[in-house]
Amino acid sequence: MTLLTFFGCALTAYGPPLAIFFLTVAKDAQLVILMVSSAFFWLISILIASSIWFVSKSKDPITVLYSVLLQELFRWFFFKLLSRAEKGLILASANPTSPFNRSTFAFVSGLGFGFMNGLVTYINPLVSSVGSGVIMCKSCPTLTSFFIGAITTCLSILLHITWMVLAFEGFIYPKRKYYYIIWVVLSHLGASYSTLFNQSEIKFGCVIGILINIAMLGVSIIASVMALKKVNK
Repeated sequence: MTLLTFFGCALTAYGPPLAIFFLTVAKDAQLVILMVSSAFFWLISILIASSIWFVSKSKDPITVLYSVLLQELFRWFFFKLLSRAEKGLILASANPTSPFNRSTFAFVSGLGFGFMNGLVTYINPLVSSVGSGVIMCKSCPTLTSFFIGAITTCLSILLHITWMVLAFEGFIYPKRKYYYIIWVVLSHLGASYSTLFNQSEIKFGCVIGILINIAMLGVSIIASVMALKKVNK
């Protein structure tokens, strides 16, 4: 049963992102390198956040706040780095004349950001699921924390993809599309804080947290599609 839990949770958390990777990214070495580079930037942001937590021993709400803000800061740093190399990346891309090259870079970078986030935050609970016992979710005692974590991880990775697409649009046109940046930061904070419902005393808190993440993802997907339609015009 523990192996079934492990593989079930692993496929729930990483199955959709891996499908996206193999269908869209794995075929192009340039995109793979871009994805790995963005993952490294996320790793730096969380390393700094971990160092702050180690020194301050801050409580969860404060930790979530500066962790999210650091991730968004390094999202901007990665955008600035990518902007300097954009011309060369477009020339080396499979279709240099495509108006969606920049959006493709953002999409792949978001996948790298999200996938590293999912690996770092969920790999330890996933490995623990192989043990002899289970850890039940405090707010949803009929469900294991492994399963709730798997769903949350998958949603988080998908959210990072949409956030990167929207953030790039906002960074490119900060005066006209600043609302994209505001939405990315606020929705990232909202999605992160919603995970605190999982171990809260609120009945069905895990359901509330998941629904908030799904709502954030739905809005972000719609906004991303609208942004891509404007690129095509």
